[in-house]
Amino acid sequence: MSRQLFQRPFRRPFQKSLRRAVLVAGAAAVLAAGPAAAGAPCGADLAVTAANPAPTAGGGSTTVHPVVVNTGDAATTAPFTLVVQLPPGVVGVGQAPSACSTGPFGHTVTCTFPAGLAPGGTVAADVRLSVATGMDPGVLDGTVAVDLPGDPTPADNSAHFDIVVVP
Repeated sequence: MSRQLFQRPFRRPFQKSLRRAVLVAGAAAVLAAGPAAAGAPCGADLAVTAANPAPTAGGGSTTVHPVVVNTGDAATTAPFTLVVQLPPGVVGVGQAPSACSTGPFGHTVTCTFPAGLAPGGTVAADVRLSVATGMDPGVLDGTVAVDLPGDPTPADNSAHFDIVVVP
């Protein structure tokens, strides 16, 4: 019984001080995470989409139209790059209101856009795809990605599209 008398008075203040320490540590973690964690502005944040191009037969061509949107709350302060990756048997040539280049073998098209894309603003590229003659009918997978240094949410920086080869 005497043991319980000594434990009880010390136990309750310890629990309160532990609770205060946990609350203070949590508040410090939120403050250390910076303004984005507290709902403050995040700057430029790019997202990309690409609808499936029209189906085409082997030896034919079609066009994919990737679109980049600034979902952030500030204009981009650096140039950014849109990259279109194509599967074997498909080559591309990019056209945009900016500089596009086609990599070796034509499976990568890269378009560079200047800084200054406003919040809510969009830019698009037209990438003409040529499907090799003799390709079997089926669905081929392509990807688009946008690269902006310091983008706060890279999860929405890439998307897939299907290239349907018809008989």
